[in-house]
Order: sequence, then C-alpha cells, then structure tokens
Amino acid sequence: MTQVITQQNINHFVQEQPLVILDFWADWCSPCKIMTPILTELHTELAEPFKLGLVDVEKEPALAEEYGIQSVPTLLIFKNGKATEKVTGAFPKAKLKNFLLKKIAEVD
Repeated sequence: MTQVITQQNINHFVQEQPLVILDFWADWCSPCKIMTPILTELHTELAEPFKLGLVDVEKEPALAEEYGIQSVPTLLIFKNGKATEKVTGAFPKAKLKNFLLKKIAEVD
C-alpha cells in the first residue's frame, strides 16, 4: 500500500521499515504520470518488500527543498531511516524492477 507523505508524517514513515522509497512527483509532470503507476504496480507485484510513499512537490515544496529535489519524477531511497540515494527520471518497467530488486537485496 502506498501512502501520501507530508511534512507531518515523513519522519515516522521512513523509520517503519528498513527500505523506504519516496516518489516525488507532480500532477503536471507527464513522466510522473507514467512512472508512478509502474512503481505502484511493482510495489504490489514484488509483494511490498519496501514502504512506498508519494510526495506531491506542489503540496509539499518544503520536503522537496529539504531533500534537494530539483526535478520530477525523483525516487528518494531510505535505508534504515536515512536517505541514501536519489534517482531522477522515468524508467521502463523492466529497468525499474531490476533497480528495485537490487535495492531490496542490499537491505536483506
């Protein structure tokens, strides 16, 4: 299950599981409209081995600024509560799946 992330719930959310992925997106962003559904689908397909949060940069500009998000879509990877990696751009499903499987293996 995905969750909408805000300034109020981010700290708790990123601490809940060893691997957390935040999808920074915007409604006006065409690549986001492609990437977010694929990411959500893979989250379910892979049996939810990580927490997935969605951050609307229009509604949460302070979060985008805090984490240095300069373009969308951007995935921010948290391992054990710490932001460790940032990936920007849209990717085909197969490439995104391989990336996610690598991240999952790193925390197992």
